[in-house]
Amino acid sequence: MSAVKAIRTLLVGNAPLVGLVEAAKIVAGTVQQGTVLPAIGIKHIGTVALGAIDAQAESSLVTSRVQVTAYAKGYYGTTKKILEAVRKACNYQRGNLSGVDVVSVLIDMDGPDLEYDDAIHCQSTDYMVTFHRPN
Repeated sequence: MSAVKAIRTLLVGNAPLVGLVEAAKIVAGTVQQGTVLPAIGIKHIGTVALGAIDAQAESSLVTSRVQVTAYAKGYYGTTKKILEAVRKACNYQRGNLSGVDVVSVLIDMDGPDLEYDDAIHCQSTDYMVTFHRPN
């Protein structure tokens, strides 16, 4: 959850992105059905420990994959515009993000374009978030 928290902090703190998607619609987890779009969902995919050098250290370095999914209704290009703003907000960031000591945030891969009923478009981008996890 720490990596999701860090990514959400970057997103809601980015004025150009919040100009496209209200901060209240940038959620950890699944965007609820019936939410007025556009919206963004942020999910934890998995975490890998990078190995502790010192078993008595206060923290260990870990990397989590976090998936950021943009949802928009109508124009297909809106999801692309949102994900570009997400990339600018997240890629190459580091520091203390809502109490999470982030070493780096790097883009990993883009998911497929999807379309649902009523011309709802969505696409996701995965980020690798490396941070110090308390032991």
